[in-house]
Amino acid sequence: MPGGGFLYTNADTVSVGVVLHLPALARSGKRPEEFIGELKAHPAIAPLVAGGELKEYSAHLIPEGGYDAMPELVADGLMVAGDAAGLCLAAGIWLEGVNYAIASGAAAGETAAEALRSGSTDAAGLAGYRRRLEASFVLQDHRKLRRAPDFVLNRRTQLSYPRAVCDLVEQLFTVRNPQRKPGGIRAAWSELRSSDVRLREFAHDVWVAMRTYG
Repeated sequence: MPGGGFLYTNADTVSVGVVLHLPALARSGKRPEEFIGELKAHPAIAPLVAGGELKEYSAHLIPEGGYDAMPELVADGLMVAGDAAGLCLAAGIWLEGVNYAIASGAAAGETAAEALRSGSTDAAGLAGYRRRLEASFVLQDHRKLRRAPDFVLNRRTQLSYPRAVCDLVEQLFTVRNPQRKPGGIRAAWSELRSSDVRLREFAHDVWVAMRTYG
């Protein structure tokens, strides 16, 4: 699956969904609902949805490009806010969007009122919008985490490192008497060396993670 799945339950409702990356979805040759069907057929999920009635089906595009993928936020007579401005923080640890949409909408409203009072609604008259976002958590957060999309969405973070961690845990907790148990650091190094990650790539990813989340 070119992404991941999730499941939410309450007393009488089960919500099943998948998160798909568009380039990988295009390469797969499948439609999103096919992945939903595969997830619903999984042995761990199928019993939870058996006999259920479909109430809703929906999809939503999430801009994940971050700070460096944002469009121009101001033009003559125009301010761009929320998802249209790419104000969604898909940074692995955080997945936020509504708070940035609300804050950018409020900043746009304040700027519009200011521009109408001054009689200037061209790009220069609306420049206060960008200044307000720069002074708030909206663009401060996105600038701080501008490297996060490249780190979170690359092949190593999505596939190689999770696989190596799973293999490491399996190795540490598998009993193979009379063999000695491996040391944690030695076992981790062995798994990293046997993965498809080059040492230079690993060092780069560690550096980016420390610069991004430190």
